[in-house]
Amino acid sequence: MSFKYYLSKLNPYSFYTYYRVKSRFVCEKTIALFLIPRVIALEFFYINKYNYPMRILSISAQKPHSTGSGTFLTEIVNSFDRAGHTQGVVAGIYREDTVAFPEGVSFYPVYFDEDFPIYGMSDSMPYPSSLYREMDNKASERFEDMFRAAVSEAVNNLNPDIIICHHLFLLTAIVREMYPDRYVCGQCHGSDLRQFRNCPALAERIARGIRTLDRIYALHKSQADEIVNLYGVEPERITISGSGYNAELFNTDGRKAETPEEPLVLVYAGKLSKAKGVPELFEAVRKLSSESRHSFRVIIAGGCQDSDVQEQLNNLIAESEEQSGSRLVSVEYLGLIKQVQLADVFRKAHVFVLPSYYEGLGLVLIEAMASGLVPVTNRLPGIKEWIDSSINNSNAVYVNMPEMELIDKPYDSELPAYIDRLADGIAEAFDTCIKGFDQPDTSRISWDNMADYFTHK
Repeated sequence: MSFKYYLSKLNPYSFYTYYRVKSRFVCEKTIALFLIPRVIALEFFYINKYNYPMRILSISAQKPHSTGSGTFLTEIVNSFDRAGHTQGVVAGIYREDTVAFPEGVSFYPVYFDEDFPIYGMSDSMPYPSSLYREMDNKASERFEDMFRAAVSEAVNNLNPDIIICHHLFLLTAIVREMYPDRYVCGQCHGSDLRQFRNCPALAERIARGIRTLDRIYALHKSQADEIVNLYGVEPERITISGSGYNAELFNTDGRKAETPEEPLVLVYAGKLSKAKGVPELFEAVRKLSSESRHSFRVIIAGGCQDSDVQEQLNNLIAESEEQSGSRLVSVEYLGLIKQVQLADVFRKAHVFVLPSYYEGLGLVLIEAMASGLVPVTNRLPGIKEWIDSSINNSNAVYVNMPEMELIDKPYDSELPAYIDRLADGIAEAFDTCIKGFDQPDTSRISWDNMADYFTHK
């Protein structure tokens, strides 16, 4: 690219662009240094007045609207739309999928099928998926060709000021290779770090691409430290972004103010997988069915692709229907539901449980807390610290983790004691509901604030 090309790309990231231009065009140092004060002035004007309509391309190898990272992408796109930015989205979907973005957002689908399923960032997804660790050269080439075509079309049409890649993994590295001179940043979601460890054959290429990103966003400090160690990224190039939630959906409107009547309602929402601690949750429910001081119902929501977990769920439902005199009134499975349906479930529930062994931030914890539930979750690295620093009067109940054999698999010998702790945590949350509590203040957390990190930081 010529130096004149960079001069033509004046935007809020121009100061960065000219800094990079200096390193690529040594003979133009004088010109670049002369322009920098003017560029800073323009950047200050545009960024602080919030009146610069930017062109933003968001990219994910997975489905939007599904899983926590899909919800994250969707909500950020919605926030950018409210701010008036022009947008495009590239994502992997199936032809039968429905995609809902604001009017005016250009969508560039990458179509997978049953013979070549979407590659999931988790080994167990709520929809049919492939495993990255089983990706051979032929599959890798097909994956790359499909996404290169869609990303190239999007970039040619949109000419984006910012390219935001979700997950610090293979597709993000490919996009950086395609556009070394554009502003490309990456958002970590946690599951990408686990995949990086599980896929040594891809690690060198991925790490090389991640190290050259212009900016990396981490959900919390512990995750940022992990990124530094795994990829060799300089700490100063990482921003702690946290997360947001949709306050229009997840709130206490319509909830009864008085002490709840029994049976209390316990909710789990997420992928039904072993890594999410779902089998141990079922065992904790069984324990509480005979030991709980309060009668309760259980509602399970989420996709399940694990036949073992599905069978365990079916058994628990059958047991709840056959038992008499149990504190467990019923178990209801809703399957995969939309956010608006989840918000409705939360308004009628009391306790939310997330026994996951590995989690980025656990967005659903915030959604549950904002909806008036008491959340119960494992004491995962970084999550308690971020919640305590972002939410006033948090009412979350934390359960000590079992000792882990793998990053998302505990030692079998640890499970009995862990199940006891999980049951105790849920029982504590039941007591809190009956006694009453002050609603936590989640007002500082929003997707619009989160979106500002990408456009105004």
